[in-house]
Order: sequence, then structure tokens, then C-alpha cells
Amino acid sequence: MGKPLNGEYRVGQLVVSKRGKDAGQTYVIVGFLGGKRLALADAVRFNVDRPKSKNPRHVAPTPHVMNEAVACVEAGKNINRGELCRFLQERLRGIETERQGSEWRIRKPEVKKK
Repeated sequence: MGKPLNGEYRVGQLVVSKRGKDAGQTYVIVGFLGGKRLALADAVRFNVDRPKSKNPRHVAPTPHVMNEAVACVEAGKNINRGELCRFLQERLRGIETERQGSEWRIRKPEVKKK
């Protein structure tokens, strides 16, 4: 599904939408579309068969990568929807997003002091 964009994004990486009606939504990159577009899946509305096309400037990358997605895409297989849902749920427990002005940012979990 195309080449990675500037090495900044890669297949299987979690990203958070910063713009549009889906702002704050978390997706997994499942490929790269013609031009400068990302193919994204969230396992609810968008999957590998029918990914969401999004401008890379409108998403915030995270350090989390779904290795199962990378293996499936390299093998030319679809990502199991259940595995994608499980992965997103596990990763989203530790990731919270917040809006700062017109930008969505990933908020670090607060550490409670004793």
C-alpha cells in the first residue's frame, strides 16, 4: 500500500486524529495511499478492507506499534478485527488525549504522590 512517509510514520503505528469530526480518535496505520495520505483503521468503522484516508498533518504519532499488523500487511493478509480491537483497548488504557487550543495532544498519565 505505498511507501512510508518521511520515515515519520510506519505500518502498525498508533496515531491520534488532531483535526476533523474524528478529532481525538485513535487509529492504527495499515498502509500508505497515493500521494501523501495514510490508510487508517480503528476496527469499528474502518478496517483493513476499507481504511480511512487521512492527511498525515492531521494526526499525531504515538510511540506504540502493533507488530501483528506489520506481519499481516507484509504477508498480504487482513488484520484480524478482534486482534485489532484488543490491541487498541490495551494501548488506550495508558493513553489519554487532551485538546490544547486547536490541537489534540497525547496526555501523559499523572503520577499520584503519596
